Amino acid sequence: MQRFRVAVAVATICCTLAASTSLVGAQDETPEVSDPTTIEVTGHGWGHGRGMSQYGALGYALNFGWSSAEILDHYYGGTTAGTVANSLMTVRIEDSRSKPTVAQVDSGSMVLIDDKNNVTHIGTGRALRLTAVEGGFVLADAPTCSGPFVDRDGIIEGEIIRISTADTPDASDLTGTVGPGTVVMGDWDGDGDDEAGTADGTAWTLYNGTLTNPAASVRDTFTMPTGDAVSGDWDGDGIDTAGVFDAGVWTLGNGPGNTSDIAFGEPGDTPIVGDWDGDGNDDLGVRRGNTWILSPGGGAPTIEFDWGWLSDTPLVGDWDGDGIDDAGLLRGREWTRRVRNGATLGTQLPKITYANKLHYLVGDWDGDGTDEPGRHDAGVIKLPNPNGNGGDNSPIEPRLNPNLPLEQTIQRCVSASEQRYYRGELRAVNNGGAQRTVNALPVESYLRAVVPLEMPASWATLGDGAGAEALQSQAVSARSYALAENRASYALTCDTISCQVYGGRAVRRSGELSSNEDDRANAAIAATAGVVRIRDGEVARTEFSSSTGGWTAGGVFPAVEDLGDAIERNPNYNWTTTVSIANLESRFGNRQLDKVYVSERNGLGRDGGRVEEVTLQFGEETFTMTGNEFRRAGQLKSDWFSIDWERESPIAPCICPEEWPDRKLIEQAEEFTGA
Repeated sequence: MQRFRVAVAVATICCTLAASTSLVGAQDETPEVSDPTTIEVTGHGWGHGRGMSQYGALGYALNFGWSSAEILDHYYGGTTAGTVANSLMTVRIEDSRSKPTVAQVDSGSMVLIDDKNNVTHIGTGRALRLTAVEGGFVLADAPTCSGPFVDRDGIIEGEIIRISTADTPDASDLTGTVGPGTVVMGDWDGDGDDEAGTADGTAWTLYNGTLTNPAASVRDTFTMPTGDAVSGDWDGDGIDTAGVFDAGVWTLGNGPGNTSDIAFGEPGDTPIVGDWDGDGNDDLGVRRGNTWILSPGGGAPTIEFDWGWLSDTPLVGDWDGDGIDDAGLLRGREWTRRVRNGATLGTQLPKITYANKLHYLVGDWDGDGTDEPGRHDAGVIKLPNPNGNGGDNSPIEPRLNPNLPLEQTIQRCVSASEQRYYRGELRAVNNGGAQRTVNALPVESYLRAVVPLEMPASWATLGDGAGAEALQSQAVSARSYALAENRASYALTCDTISCQVYGGRAVRRSGELSSNEDDRANAAIAATAGVVRIRDGEVARTEFSSSTGGWTAGGVFPAVEDLGDAIERNPNYNWTTTVSIANLESRFGNRQLDKVYVSERNGLGRDGGRVEEVTLQFGEETFTMTGNEFRRAGQLKSDWFSIDWERESPIAPCICPEEWPDRKLIEQAEEFTGA
């Protein structure tokens, strides 16, 4: 026992004395200890973990057989499914911040429209550049995106200038003669193009005409009661038939010799026909004074709003190609159109002013899904040329249809070698002297360049098609998130990961064209058209991330266990990485880091759950960071991680007593320790 005490004492003091070369010489110097540069970290999930997990959605679809509705109910507690109209989405293009807005189009022209709906410029075959200055914009043009640009004199006044593609003006309209009687237009054969018809008293005549000859041949003749002549697709079969409105009673044709009567409206009302809900069936409507009363049918509530003067003539059509008819008014020679958002009136399109007072028509003359103006006088019908958009009375018209061919789609000139295609229109914004570029387009079109960039479209084919439910969940989440955003007065959302990734329709780099859209994603968007998540009567801001790691983070939506996230193909369910010690030290004045460990968790899931607090020790000083702060500092995939590290202290070598050359030192050591 005495020997043990002596041995301990000697070993203790020898390790102290060994550091002194005066006692043991150079051979006993303390060896260098390697200084670590990184710390290993393990963790779970990728992203903030709030709301839906994209891998989790796939796991629930493939392994649990859940529908997209069940997936969304699980992740977004406290919300319910709802529907919204295909409203206008405005997207701020982040990489164009404080830069001029430069645009071109492969085929056709571009039209500039100021914030008073005045057409300020028509450009044919040239790139246009708008640069913000005090009070408006300087316009310059060039042969192509690569320049050289030449400034035009003066400025275009306004805070927002819209840039749209437009048809090349043509010198003449297509004309043809029908009659006598009231001219009525409709798609009599279901081919997607409208044809002419006439109602002369009770006698009706439908024609098989084309754009070049509206009265080429007679298709059908029949009789209807007297009244205001209308037409519509009453049964959703894609074919229009005749109709008459008289003192609040509608007589609708359902085929040769077959009619039905419906009471809707009052004597003195003006009849209006349109597809008010986008279901493919035309519905009834009337204008009473300046009040519009629209009946979607199928038990849906009546839509009412006030617009216009008592003397205005209603002219309705689908101005934006979303399948829902919008409002229009003819006042003298001026035609005003508004895109309708449910029971409210949204974007006003540029006014069309004609040189003469004629009778005006609305129809889809070229089968592109949008309605255009036409006119007639004494049986002479004048329709816009499909190769142009103008004639003696029609100004150039912006193409707001989001489904244009690619070559007619507006392009933003990113550089001389890169052009990005956008559905809808571009907008140059002068935000108090700071220039921004915005893409405005229907939300359903916007999603076509979001969903496949946020979630692989190929997932739709997994599990014999079960993966399509995950893609549909992504479509609803992306739609809700964008509509709930309110980034700026001029843009609801942005195009980067700070909002959600949006790439526009396509991009061309150094001549190589690639699409940002995918038919499988488009199918998911169409299957969930208009569906959003609603909370407290408002569209919910439905955040999502790649992987939760097994539990969502909670916050706005309740934290839930995420069994779907454990799907085998998820590479981020578990992960291992390293963090730089020097990086952590640089954030604290380059102090030497001695210890770092997780000091607080949320208690949900493996390892105690997500990190709420990390403690770092630098000598006698102690600092704390939140889990998310440490995640960003260490560039970790999520705030669900484990770290427990302490710097090793150098240990001096010990020269054992039997190796000492001088026994007297042992005796001194024993005396020193009292052994």
